[in-house]
Amino acid sequence: MILITKENLSSFTEYYHNFHDSFITNINYDIKLAKIELFIDVGWSGKPILKDTYFETNKTKLKMVFNDVEQCNNKEIFSWDYINDAFIKYININNKDYICFANNENEPLVYIVCNHIEYEELN
Repeated sequence: MILITKENLSSFTEYYHNFHDSFITNINYDIKLAKIELFIDVGWSGKPILKDTYFETNKTKLKMVFNDVEQCNNKEIFSWDYINDAFIKYININNKDYICFANNENEPLVYIVCNHIEYEELN
């Protein structure tokens, strides 16, 4: 698995196009370990290729693991609830840095704050 850091966060979000047109397919919780696994069907990754009259968007599946979860708030998610522009940023809470993931900055259905995130593509 690849760790998301302050140094690679920008390239990570650019590569996956801020999860535009992506769908959360599964969320697994491990309360004892303060860990959440999130599975996403990613709509765009890498550099899209123009094929005749449409773009080949390089769809993929991604597993993200949120470790040492500090805060989490999830609402009911339906199959039509796609991600338009995910919010993934480092934030400071009580003088401690955390990384935050939300499927939407203003009204998120999924909001997770943790110490670190790891990810891998599932093909």
